[in-house]
Amino acid sequence: MRTVSFILIMVCMVSLLCSMIPGVSENSDDSIKLLCLNIGKADCMLLLYQDEAYLIDTGYAQTYPALETALAQYGITHLNGVFLTHCHKDHDGGLIPLAQSGIQVDAWYASSIYYDVKEGEHAAVLAAKMRGQEVSWLKAGDVISAGSGASFTVLGPLSVNTDNENNNSLVMRFSSPHGSILFAGDMKEEEEFDLLAANAFAACDILKVGHHGDSGATTKDLLRAVQPKAAVIFTSTDEEPDTPASSTLKRLKQSGCQVYVSQEWQDALLLTLKNGFVQAEDILWNSVPPLQKGITLSIDLENDTLTIRNGSSNALALDGCILYSAKGDDALALPDAVIQPGQAYVVGSKTTEGNMDCKWDVKRVWHQKKLDTAVLYDMYGRALARTNNGLFE
Repeated sequence: MRTVSFILIMVCMVSLLCSMIPGVSENSDDSIKLLCLNIGKADCMLLLYQDEAYLIDTGYAQTYPALETALAQYGITHLNGVFLTHCHKDHDGGLIPLAQSGIQVDAWYASSIYYDVKEGEHAAVLAAKMRGQEVSWLKAGDVISAGSGASFTVLGPLSVNTDNENNNSLVMRFSSPHGSILFAGDMKEEEEFDLLAANAFAACDILKVGHHGDSGATTKDLLRAVQPKAAVIFTSTDEEPDTPASSTLKRLKQSGCQVYVSQEWQDALLLTLKNGFVQAEDILWNSVPPLQKGITLSIDLENDTLTIRNGSSNALALDGCILYSAKGDDALALPDAVIQPGQAYVVGSKTTEGNMDCKWDVKRVWHQKKLDTAVLYDMYGRALARTNNGLFE
């Protein structure tokens, strides 16, 4: 009996000591956690391993509040590194708001190979400069330590592509004792072929699918080399109607992996990788109000207006909301106004004739000849509603 009591006392003492040491828990979990945000056709992932946190891409500028909410929900005030795969606004848009935030960032990473952007205008350079830091430029073969037994290995790009900046995407493999993840950025077939020819790929448990599940990426050869158990696609069919491509989905499913598409999640998808097994969980932010339903948008091309209709039973406060035009790549912060249930609110432009509630200070907002998508974001970076101008590419 004394022996049993002594053991119990020792267990309690160890538990107490562990609870007093920062970062140590009786039920410590050193699995890999990959949080994938649902922010439309944009990439943003938070990788958590042991006591380290890394951000891979930052989404749009207008969806940064969603990233801010995610960091707060997981108690992240310090990022060990921020990786930018390439300079497109659906990947680098949140870098400046992040640099302006109180989140500590140890290192800013980007590919040393890029083409259609000047170094002084590179989003990672601008963000790092705001912190008095410099970018760590990565090239194939570089390895970044990421906790005990874990690392990021840079696979590509191997050479500059002057036709499509997507093919200059930073491609990385995260490896740990629990498994591995391939981050493909917006890599298309051309960059895939280069890396396949160099035998750069190895089997991975999770694949972040290249270029939003476009038909011109994620070839059969890539899937044979990577053999993923799970694949993650970031896209919005409303914003990019040809994604995810049926041909890409077919190839992924034929490879035997489970496929997750961002627009099918609530606020985010959490993938947990432990001992080679992948578990998926649909995440809803618990620190913000539920997403308001019943909001619809409609575009009048002739008058260049967008009408926001509140079909819900609750008033909609527009303060902090952002209206975005995909084709014009322009965003409008809406004024402090309230749309009562059953009421509408009209946003016009300099071209608009007649009554409007708010004027977008541009000559014309919505494209007259090509597909244009409108997205209304709430103050937490979540899409309240989407629509398009009724045209097709």
